Amino acid sequence: MREYRINKIPYIVFDNINEAPLDIRAKIVDDWKTSEIGDWVTADDGSVMEVLRKGEMGRTKGKDRVRYNIGTCTGTYPCVAGAKFSSEKMDNIYSFGGKFSIDYILDRDKLTKKEEMFVSFLVTGMPMQEAYLKAFPTNDEGYALSAAKILTSTERVKTAMKKELEPVMEELGITPEYVLGTIKIMADDAERDDTRLKALMKLSDILDLEDKSSTKVTQLTGAVFKGFSDKQLEDIKRPLLDVGVSDGK
Repeated sequence: MREYRINKIPYIVFDNINEAPLDIRAKIVDDWKTSEIGDWVTADDGSVMEVLRKGEMGRTKGKDRVRYNIGTCTGTYPCVAGAKFSSEKMDNIYSFGGKFSIDYILDRDKLTKKEEMFVSFLVTGMPMQEAYLKAFPTNDEGYALSAAKILTSTERVKTAMKKELEPVMEELGITPEYVLGTIKIMADDAERDDTRLKALMKLSDILDLEDKSSTKVTQLTGAVFKGFSDKQLEDIKRPLLDVGVSDGK
C-alpha cells in the first residue's frame, strides 16, 4: 500500500486487490476506460486506486469526436484502446506521459516545422530572440528569448544548424582537419605558455581526452603543472575563440 498527497490530501494506492477493504472492492469497475470520478480501478500491474478526475478532448477527425481521459493520484491516462495504465507515479500527474512541457521540448528528437523555420533564421545570423518571434506565434519578447535559449541548447537544433552551415563551411574551407590543424599549430607555436596550454586543452576536449571530473591539471604532454588558481582553470576551459583573442593581444 502506498500513499500520495495532492494539495496536501492523502490518496491511497493498494498494491493488489487483496489489500483493499471490501467496500472499496465493490466499487472497482471492470474496465478503467469506462470509469467515472469516484470509481476505483485496477492498473495494469494489479494496483487499485481511485479515479479523481475525468476529462475530455475534442477531435476534428475520426468516428469518436470526443476522447476521454481519467486522472488518479499517479497520473493521467487516455481512455483509448491500447493505452497503458501504470501505478508508477508520474512527475507530472496532469499530463499524458507524465512529463512537464519543458521535458518534451528537451527530449524530442525531430524538429517541428516551426523549429525548422527557427533554425533557418538563425543560420542567417539573426539574433535568437528575433528568430523565435518570426518562427513562433508569440509577441512576448521575454518569453521568446527564454524559449530560444532552451531550443538552441537541444541536440536536434544544434545538429540542424550544423547541417545548414555545412555548405557555407565547405565554401570557406573550414573542415575538421583545418580546425584541428589550426589548434595544433597554435599549441606548437604559441609563445605564451597559457595560450599553448589552452590550445592543448581544447584539443583534448575535442578528442574526449579530458577528465571532466578532475578539478586539477596534474600532467599534460610530459610537463607537470601545479598550483593553478580557480581563475586559471576557468580560463583554460574557455572556448577556442577566447584562445585566439587572448593570443592576439
